[in-house]
Amino acid sequence: MLKFLGNIVEQLDLALEHLSKGDANNARFGLMLTDNAVEIALHQFAKDHKALRDSEGWMRNKYKDAALLQRALGRHFEDKVKLAKSLGKLSNDTAESIVIFHGVRNEVYHIGLQHEAVLPALAAFYFEVACGFLGSYQPLYYSWSSGQTYPDRSLKYLSRPDMLTVGGEQYKVACQKLAAQAGFDPAGLIEALADHIDELIEDQDSSIDLISTGAPQKRARDQVIIDCQAWAMTFSDEGAKFLAESGCPDVKIFGRVQWITDHYPFAVKRDPISAWRKRAKSVRHEKEPHAALWKYYAFMGQTATLRDLITDAGYQVEAYIDQEIDRLRGR
Repeated sequence: MLKFLGNIVEQLDLALEHLSKGDANNARFGLMLTDNAVEIALHQFAKDHKALRDSEGWMRNKYKDAALLQRALGRHFEDKVKLAKSLGKLSNDTAESIVIFHGVRNEVYHIGLQHEAVLPALAAFYFEVACGFLGSYQPLYYSWSSGQTYPDRSLKYLSRPDMLTVGGEQYKVACQKLAAQAGFDPAGLIEALADHIDELIEDQDSSIDLISTGAPQKRARDQVIIDCQAWAMTFSDEGAKFLAESGCPDVKIFGRVQWITDHYPFAVKRDPISAWRKRAKSVRHEKEPHAALWKYYAFMGQTATLRDLITDAGYQVEAYIDQEIDRLRGR
């Protein structure tokens, strides 16, 4: 078990090395390493809990969390978090934020760069949260075998496992030292999150203006928002189902788009920029980093589809304008 603790410290130290570089690419690696350490510890905690229950023999079948424990021993990260939270090992704030961090980790690994602007701040916050959680982990027992050694990096923080001073307290202090070296700045995080939202909003505002005034037909900004959604909906499975069930009489594309424009219950029917700016201001005025993170992540998720539609429509108008410029120049 001491080797397990040493591996956790080693991963955190490697994550810290990447975080100290300060750029988005290194922050991505730091966040992934931090998340891996958290997931390994959460899984070990589930195994520890199962061992405790099994040691009580026939009573184990009477535990209310049997189903949750079984899921936590599987592959789903959120179930591991839920188990730790249900047993008082994670606060509500920490549990919710860890789930968000894990989501960001999957996004930067599988999707790309949508959080690139704030990755250094997000990774530093995750590291701070992780060190606090991991430092509180207490294994069921401490053991070592002859010739066993800690990973090289962990020796900066932990004594050799054959020394009497080794144990839980030393591991806890190691996590505290790692967190202190990272120097997480809550105010800096909140500012970075708010700045990123502001930047996205200004880009969207410019795109809506371009679509409204630069397309072949001038349209009000509210209409731009509806049109962006209507065209995408028309060519989706959901749109096809709505057209069939709502009795659209037209088989031509433009008629179908107009039918969806007139009849589909879009969640956003007006220019959202003003409402989005209020949300950005709400993030900027937060004093607590967990709350700022939740608001930021909610904004990113809830507006992602519409932002993509507006951006794509803006590209199309830009292409149209370029074509018109070339035509006027006789190219």
